[in-house]
Amino acid sequence: MEKKQAEKEIQELRSQLDEWAEAYYSKDAPEVEDYLYDQKYARLVELEQAFPDLVTADSITQRVGGQIDTEFTKVSHEIPMLSMGDVFSKDELREFDERMQKLVGHPVVYNVELKIDGLSLSLEYEAGKLVRASTRGNGTVGEDVTANAKYISDIPQQLPEPLTTEVRGECYMGKEAFVKLNKERDESGLPAFANPRNAAAGSLRQLDAKVTKKRQLSTFIYTWVNPPEEITSQHQAIEAMAKLGFHTNETGRRLKTVDEVFAFIDEYTEKRNSLTYGIDGIVLKVDDLSLQAQLGNTVKVPRWEIAYKFPPEEQETVVRQIEWTVGRTGVVTPTAVMDPVQLAGTTVSRAVLHNPDLLRQKDVRVGDTVKLHKAGDIIPEISEVVLAKRPKDSVSYVIPTACPSCGQELVHLEDEVALRCINPSCPAQIEEGIIHFASRPAMNINGLGPKIVKQLIAKGLVNNVADLYHLTADDLAQLDHFKDKAITNLLTALNNSKNNSVELLLTGLGIDHVGAKAARLIAQKYKNMAKIMTLTVQDLSAIDTIGMTIAESMTAYFAQEEVQKLIADLTASGLNMNYLGAEEPEQAPDNFFKEKTVVLTGKLAHYSRSEFTKKLQALGAKVTGSVSKKTDYVIYGEDAGSKYTKAESLGISLLTEEEAIAKIDQRNE
Repeated sequence: MEKKQAEKEIQELRSQLDEWAEAYYSKDAPEVEDYLYDQKYARLVELEQAFPDLVTADSITQRVGGQIDTEFTKVSHEIPMLSMGDVFSKDELREFDERMQKLVGHPVVYNVELKIDGLSLSLEYEAGKLVRASTRGNGTVGEDVTANAKYISDIPQQLPEPLTTEVRGECYMGKEAFVKLNKERDESGLPAFANPRNAAAGSLRQLDAKVTKKRQLSTFIYTWVNPPEEITSQHQAIEAMAKLGFHTNETGRRLKTVDEVFAFIDEYTEKRNSLTYGIDGIVLKVDDLSLQAQLGNTVKVPRWEIAYKFPPEEQETVVRQIEWTVGRTGVVTPTAVMDPVQLAGTTVSRAVLHNPDLLRQKDVRVGDTVKLHKAGDIIPEISEVVLAKRPKDSVSYVIPTACPSCGQELVHLEDEVALRCINPSCPAQIEEGIIHFASRPAMNINGLGPKIVKQLIAKGLVNNVADLYHLTADDLAQLDHFKDKAITNLLTALNNSKNNSVELLLTGLGIDHVGAKAARLIAQKYKNMAKIMTLTVQDLSAIDTIGMTIAESMTAYFAQEEVQKLIADLTASGLNMNYLGAEEPEQAPDNFFKEKTVVLTGKLAHYSRSEFTKKLQALGAKVTGSVSKKTDYVIYGEDAGSKYTKAESLGISLLTEEEAIAKIDQRNE
């Protein structure tokens, strides 16, 4: 590969991985399964190793975890909370062992532990009392979750000895608690968590500690950051921490050969489904703490440990049917219905095929024998068709041309892989649209979950979201298992939702490409629905971060007569149509940064990235994430990377963090 090609692919991979990491670490809402992330990450590492001069400080391979931009107090980790390197085969583990032996000059003894599927957690004690709990964050700065950690039953609040120390481990949610939580969320109309790791992260990072208390979190502690001098090995540290009252995992073993490690892997490959908590591999750690110190770390990972990730479990089964379902935006999705098989501890009989192109690519046909696995041990997925077992009379699957819900002709829009039903009266779309309208990010109508919505439509009680506000107690009494308390609660929730700020209604309408953030920016700028409905593409695209796609989608939506009638009906029902949130900041007085485009890069010493961004925005500056000819200033901290270099090449003014702060302070003098 030529360097120019490599540079282009590297930039694309970094952009995609940054987006996925933001969703995974900061929002606790992964957009892809771990195996796909791992594949892309491995490819980036491969390219950066082949072209080392293209490695930059801001590459995801050079940093740990995600960016910190939350409402929690920031915590600086005196000793960074690093990530772990991953391998995916026993051959790679053997290579790791050979590398360790070469580095230290003799065979190495390992402490082998289960890799818990959870969230990294630091616990700090002073004179034996828990004083701070924090997440890993970006490895250097995490979030203070002390108030929430006090509601995790297996975290000692007071040690039996007056130690001033720090320990680290994993906060996780057990399988039973995970199933229970998702069931409750489903019944409340809230989106389910994708996996136990994100359920744990979302539960620990709650602003209301009472929510954390209800979530049944647990911990496994496995690292003593500053152990007493008599502790000389990893296995001793774990034993000593257990005596102090920490919850440690008793499955760990001290093993002398890589073959013993392989036997441990085989044992827990078999046992993993019977465990009460989720694991996604095993961790190999050099047992001798002095050797750990000798081996040290790279910029991102310790050299003395490695994580082996389990390969996805596969089973063969037979496709009996392909069903098509219609989503809120009219996208029609195929799902393979198969003979049930046991996979990763559950019975699986369905796998989503996502879109017609993927179905054609895999060439899945009714009657085919297929290999099935759980992507990331969560989502059932067909990996391939077993062609040797395909029936002789097999014929290619014919993609439908009519909507399975309303029968209208399906369309394949340009630049899309999906089939769509564009009938606004399609019953399936109405159902999904009402579910979205009632969801927490939108109107947040408690008690209006998918099962209730389905019944309301089936009984002819609602045909659109406006009909919700015409429901009566007598209407709701027709629903199955819906008694007086449930009726009262739902009517109360509907009435309360009328008082929402208009951006929640705008989100709830389900306009293509218009998410919660875009809805808030638009509502904040234009204040009420009547004005918003008259906006032009130019009006909307003039708002920072609102692009042409959103602007065109919004104007096309409100141009529809049907939509205008819907808004009129909602208005007549008493829904608030005004913006009730915080106002835009007042026009900033003249200052050095007013109306300037600014980029921040590197590690800032005096402020977090989000704090400095808000400070600059209050001065009227536009803070962006990338350097271009339109950039006025680049403010940089330690380890500034490619953005600094690009600014130099473009002749853009560079300011240290201290210089920028001095410019800000001039305004206050």
